[in-house]
Amino acid sequence: MIHNEPKPSGFAFPLILVLVVMAAMICGLAMTAGHTPATRVWVPATSAAL
Repeated sequence: MIHNEPKPSGFAFPLILVLVVMAAMICGLAMTAGHTPATRVWVPATSAAL
């Protein structure tokens, strides 16, 4: 009689990968949270009349 052992579905690697990516995103956001770059807005010198 042949007994087949159930094999794991292999969801651990993708789960770990997703968790690592989420942690990297959170760290990146935390590192850039204190640095607010100066916003540059272009304003025309004169408005064109239509």
